[in-house]
Amino acid sequence: MIVKIVTFFLIGMAVLAMFGRLRWPGAARRLGDRRKRGSLPKPRTCPKCGRINVTGGPCPSCDKGRS
Repeated sequence: MIVKIVTFFLIGMAVLAMFGRLRWPGAARRLGDRRKRGSLPKPRTCPKCGRINVTGGPCPSCDKGRS
């Protein structure tokens, strides 16, 4: 019984993997545009201490939280 369940599960996963590899019309164009733009931009860092600054304002560690 458990062998049947595991077998059907593995067959179902294989079928889903095959559908995932299909190329739909227009999908290659959209994926190509995304690759041309590149990945995420580099994070902003503080020039004084080198820590990553998420907010983009003054560095909270160098300025002691003063804005």
